[in-house]
Amino acid sequence: MRLRTMKIFTGVFVTFTGLQYHYADSNESWEEVDFNETTIDLLSLQDGNTSMLNQVELPAGVIDHVRFKLNTKKCYVILSGDINETMFVPSGEQTGYKAIGSFTIPAGGTVNVTADFDLRKSVKLTGNDQSVSSKYILRPTIKIVDNIQVGEINGTVTADINGTSQAILYAYSDDTWDDNETNATNNFSNAVVSTDATDGEFTLPWLTTGTYDLVLVENNVNGEFEAVLGFINNVGVEADTTTTIDINDTTLP
Repeated sequence: MRLRTMKIFTGVFVTFTGLQYHYADSNESWEEVDFNETTIDLLSLQDGNTSMLNQVELPAGVIDHVRFKLNTKKCYVILSGDINETMFVPSGEQTGYKAIGSFTIPAGGTVNVTADFDLRKSVKLTGNDQSVSSKYILRPTIKIVDNIQVGEINGTVTADINGTSQAILYAYSDDTWDDNETNATNNFSNAVVSTDATDGEFTLPWLTTGTYDLVLVENNVNGEFEAVLGFINNVGVEADTTTTIDINDTTLP
């Protein structure tokens, strides 16, 4: 399990109690696995860091759906100043926290999968009020990837931004970007991954093999979009390989 994050939180805690899964060729209902209740600070899982949730033995086959079981009473965020705010998980008690992605369990073999969070998509405020009295919602935007099918992009960023601003880097599957991504309704919702590159370095791990377009944007101190700084197109990713990109004024169109 790992994530990509946003800056307004000092902690994002989610408590897992098990998971539910479904085989692609099965007409049976969901199967369940329970494990010891585990609370994880998702902010500790950045730049490729992971935390093991559990190991289970399952029959061979293609699992096409996964849902995580949560203790929704123990899901919360911590804001600067040690302010604790509960996160609301819609339908969390009834249907669990739904994930996107499938994977194959080989006969007589093993598979390692990663549950990939992007907090820019996963944690939302209800309404536009940025005060601590606002409620936070944990939305089901988690992605499941098979670890043998992924690579990563990393590198450096030299961007001309305000000293209090953030440089955020988004990755889109090839040719899926359009200008509507920057509006308040879309809010970069079609990005595959994102990461904070304000400190001049970035890592975009757990990318499935393919070609990606990178979009560098400037956000203000509140994490709100300000401007698109430029694009790096046609960045290839291969399995178990790191692609290195240095982003500066000469590489940004």
